Amino acid sequence: MPIYEYVKSGKTHYYYAFEVKEKNGKRKTLKKRGFKTKKEARSAEAERRVEWESGMSIDPSKMTFGQYITDWLANKNDITPETRYTNEGHLRNHIIPELGNIKLQSLDVGHIESFISTLKKKEIAQSTIRKIFNLMQTCLKSAHRKQIISKNPTDLMDRGSKPKVNKPNIDYWTKEEVKTFFSKLKHRQKLLFVLAIYCGMRRGEILGLRWRDIDLENRRIHVRNSLRPQQGLTNNVKTASGYRSITFSEFVKSEIIRHKEMVEEEKKMKDDYRDQDLVICQRNGDHISVGNFTRMWKYVINNTEMRYIRFHDLRHTCASLLLSAGVHPKVVQELLGHSSIKVTMDKYSHLMPNMQAEAADTMENLLN
Repeated sequence: MPIYEYVKSGKTHYYYAFEVKEKNGKRKTLKKRGFKTKKEARSAEAERRVEWESGMSIDPSKMTFGQYITDWLANKNDITPETRYTNEGHLRNHIIPELGNIKLQSLDVGHIESFISTLKKKEIAQSTIRKIFNLMQTCLKSAHRKQIISKNPTDLMDRGSKPKVNKPNIDYWTKEEVKTFFSKLKHRQKLLFVLAIYCGMRRGEILGLRWRDIDLENRRIHVRNSLRPQQGLTNNVKTASGYRSITFSEFVKSEIIRHKEMVEEEKKMKDDYRDQDLVICQRNGDHISVGNFTRMWKYVINNTEMRYIRFHDLRHTCASLLLSAGVHPKVVQELLGHSSIKVTMDKYSHLMPNMQAEAADTMENLLN
């Protein structure tokens, strides 16, 4: 677009002017005067165009990082409600208080490294610090791509100064502990724990499981739904690979039948039963909330006097028992719904210490 000149007090000055279309269809002209050179006017015009196209109504040079990242997250449409809820918490509790008032175009490596050090002093989990950093990094990458900032400061950081996540320690019960747990377990929702340990299902997948997704005749569970903390019951699961079919054993089949009979009896006893076709539910048919679930798990642990592990670790227990028994990792991957066998191997390779020894013995037997 051309830059225009005008004369004021005997001196030549420049201005930019260009037309834009608002959301309501009306057109208006964005214009600014007072530039001493064409280059200054052209640079300012470019920034103003980026500002307009980004939906910003504030001068980029005056915009704070807090303003930008808040608007950026609000307009981000490729995340789940759970992720949005978590990210908004990171903004509210950490990013805005520490970095919110810094001008976006002034934010530098020193600010970010100091911020990370502050988070560490607060003894925030390393995995959480990494998620906060990733959120900022993605936001700044977007600002750089839109030419709102000339450089992304996170790209200038030394590799060693970026927060890392150590490989988490995976806890699980041994075969003997699982047997002890079920021998002591006296609970209405026994099937919930059976599905976690025998089938490796996630908490949300179990709480969102419906009777129509269970094929008793062929002993298969079709994982199609999930219960999410923010979304409630949904017709989707955590990842694309989470959609899967799980073949279950005769023991699991007997537990499903027993549980179904119990639910049918409860339906007869309540006139206000809210039938949502849920397998795991409250006595009135409603789904179990995540908050109540956490309390229930602690109650079960105390009543059975078991060594504490997270409920999610029952899924790890399933994987560890299968892998230690020699089940192929590909089968375990498909059972758990991992996106690739690499995920399974990275998580559970330490449970397969004999694989190299077996490979060495196999080679010797083949050649000798």
